Amino acid sequence: MFFLIKKIVRKVRGNFAKFYLIEKDFSIISDNCWGGSMYQYFDIPYKTPFVGLFVFSPDYIRMLKKLDYYLNSDLNFINPSESKYKEELIKYKTYGTYPIALLGGDVEIHFLHYKTNEEARDKWYRRLKKLNKNNLIIKFCDRDLCTSELIHEFDLLRFSKKVMLSSKSYKINSNLQLKGEEGNEVQNEWKSFLKTTSPISFLNKLQNNR
Repeated sequence: MFFLIKKIVRKVRGNFAKFYLIEKDFSIISDNCWGGSMYQYFDIPYKTPFVGLFVFSPDYIRMLKKLDYYLNSDLNFINPSESKYKEELIKYKTYGTYPIALLGGDVEIHFLHYKTNEEARDKWYRRLKKLNKNNLIIKFCDRDLCTSELIHEFDLLRFSKKVMLSSKSYKINSNLQLKGEEGNEVQNEWKSFLKTTSPISFLNKLQNNR
């Protein structure tokens, strides 16, 4: 009963919030689960394959620099032992707990919330078909091996709608410093994002940058 009520409340809230959006047909490219949380907030079907996964910052920026190339490339699943980020995975005790695939031969996609390669592959390609390349929102944050150099590279990318969520202030146009984050990288990204701004006003402001 509790989960049913929670689902109904989320749907009602989503329909209310969705009413105030300037544009409802958008696709989010995100380095982690933030994009999925945004779609869930508005109760909008996923229009991106970047859901339930994350990409380490060096690979993410590499991908964004040639986004069309990578989005048109095949996924090739690898053994966790082949990951260039193996030490990081061991450090955070996630090694071998989820599928990992190479995109375009050198960008690792970490399917954190998927159980099998088959599930990850199916949802990636199914959602990729729904991608609206004419209305992309590009999001980055200062965790998962992010550096100040990568942040500035992100800021130079030619995407009209992009945001860099961070725990501290950076002197770049795309930066949004999150409230409640005090370390060197964001820890509770979605919760801190909701403390900082309204998803409605945030998306509408980005859409006005068209």
